[in-house]
Amino acid sequence: MRSHYRLEVELTLLGPILTKGGQTAEPGIDAPLARDALGRAMLPYSLVKGKVLDAFHDLGRGNHPDVHRWLGKPSADGGEDPDRGRLRFSDFVTEQPGTNTTHEHGDAVIERVRIDRDTGSAARGALAMLEAPFGYGEEVEFTGCVEFVADAAEADQIRNALVEAFNEVPAFGALRTVGFGRVHRVAAELKPAPERSKGAPAVTGGALPVRLHLDRPLCVVGPKHRGNHFESLKHIPGAVLKGAAARLVQELTGHTGRAIDARVPGFRSLCRHFEAVRFAEARPMKLRDAMKRAVVPPLSLVSCKGREAGFWDAALWPGPRLIEVKKEGEVYQVAPAFDIDWKDETRDAVGVYFGTKYVIRTPAGETIESAEPPSERRTRTAISRDSGRAADEQLFSYGLAVNVGFVWETAIGLEGVPEPERAAVVADLRDLLGYGLPNIGKTRAVAHVEWLTAPTVPAVRDGAAPPDGVHVVTLQTDCLMTDPDVLTRSGLEAAYREFWADVSGGALELVRFFARQTLHGGHLARRTRQPSYEPFLVTDRGSTFVLKPTGTGDAGARLREWRAAGLPEPKWIARRYGRADVPLWAAVPFLPHVGFGEVAIDLACHTDRCEVNRP
Repeated sequence: MRSHYRLEVELTLLGPILTKGGQTAEPGIDAPLARDALGRAMLPYSLVKGKVLDAFHDLGRGNHPDVHRWLGKPSADGGEDPDRGRLRFSDFVTEQPGTNTTHEHGDAVIERVRIDRDTGSAARGALAMLEAPFGYGEEVEFTGCVEFVADAAEADQIRNALVEAFNEVPAFGALRTVGFGRVHRVAAELKPAPERSKGAPAVTGGALPVRLHLDRPLCVVGPKHRGNHFESLKHIPGAVLKGAAARLVQELTGHTGRAIDARVPGFRSLCRHFEAVRFAEARPMKLRDAMKRAVVPPLSLVSCKGREAGFWDAALWPGPRLIEVKKEGEVYQVAPAFDIDWKDETRDAVGVYFGTKYVIRTPAGETIESAEPPSERRTRTAISRDSGRAADEQLFSYGLAVNVGFVWETAIGLEGVPEPERAAVVADLRDLLGYGLPNIGKTRAVAHVEWLTAPTVPAVRDGAAPPDGVHVVTLQTDCLMTDPDVLTRSGLEAAYREFWADVSGGALELVRFFARQTLHGGHLARRTRQPSYEPFLVTDRGSTFVLKPTGTGDAGARLREWRAAGLPEPKWIARRYGRADVPLWAAVPFLPHVGFGEVAIDLACHTDRCEVNRP
């Protein structure tokens, strides 16, 4: 079996150095130096990888099959999914502040101006101020690494090829033709990759709670983006985690098939049950003294004008009602407003209650901060091989989720694995993830795995049933619920009624619901290999359903199963999308084994926040 390797690289460049595409510039700076979340000057991983590929082309090996396997290439069939490379480049950073800090406040700048060809003097409006902390000729050491999985012979081959390529690169960054960023010295050392696992797996109610520490910013692009800007999700979908685990199995075993099953030559128990293993969505938590897991607020929450800082839960209201507002001795009846019409005061109050925001108390007062990672902007462009300049119409940007100060918590569910087999599957998971979980998102982030003995306590408890015998189920992730045939024939409420009757085995029926839906099509629908194009109507997280027992079957058992493992897939999914030549997971991206359908049941807010007119 192959092993994990790390090539540690030290690049010594000569100043000045300008790597653009990072955060927004300070006032007066036209071209800022790219910096990471800790403020260190950096060469972004994409820049380093691109220069290595350029060097391979200059050496006459740019189209060699080995280079394609190592660095990747555009999709062979012209589709939207490229062939991913096996090498993972980190950002290269320096701890040096630079010696060219001649200004009293901030780093020094270099002024550049374009010369008018007709007059020979400075062109009007063409003065540029470049951030330049590193002086002319100053040696600056940037360190980073390239990680990969290979056998010993190929590891040596990759090391030799990369060292040759790094030595072939003349300069990094912008303004190379006028002497910026020249490569002065390259040093590289091949080592076994360090272990990235802490603790031991402990099955808690059929699931393994796990905390992930990412080594770089996260970029998992959601369905909504604008043209050439891609904003990362703050959470990591279970499908991304399970896909990363599947790819790691392939890299370590050399398996080339798409499916992970009993045919894989390694991790036998895990691979035999891989489709049944559930990877829950990983949600971010800010590292602080009293961490609590955020809960997705129900869509049944309401507020009203005149009492903006307060909110109530309408899930248990038998019907529409008004809310009393007292103003200047008068009592008014005001219609409740759902989240789409809330003001900032309500959003802050709801966020603090459910753990998506938290209060910071200082001598100067209180402030509300988000418990989710901030964004870091990076702009990228393809480089034309002919001109060495930015290629036309290839500019795009990412909004990355910053990893510094945050962890992501998830769970690996073994509910679908036969109980006698679980110990062997756990052992395989421990071995597989001993060096971390790589290849997460577009930045190819590597997660350091921390096995927990129990999941983090949620910000809002659940488990106490409302007094009138009903139960309230709130989606914590999106869920594919509504059968298109029922939707077109009978409407949304009928489709939801059929869903709950199906997954509960007739033990529970729908009373009322507060739900929102999103249509997922485009690239996501095309890549599912359906015979005809069909988008998916998905019920959004936060959607809330009030259910009551029918007296048939064991409703309590169903609720316990859903709380532990999420909602099962309804029968209509296999009936509509199942095909003999395509596994269901390849045809439908919204299945429970990748974390969709996670729920919270009977949250405290449904009863604590039900009465609106008490003091």
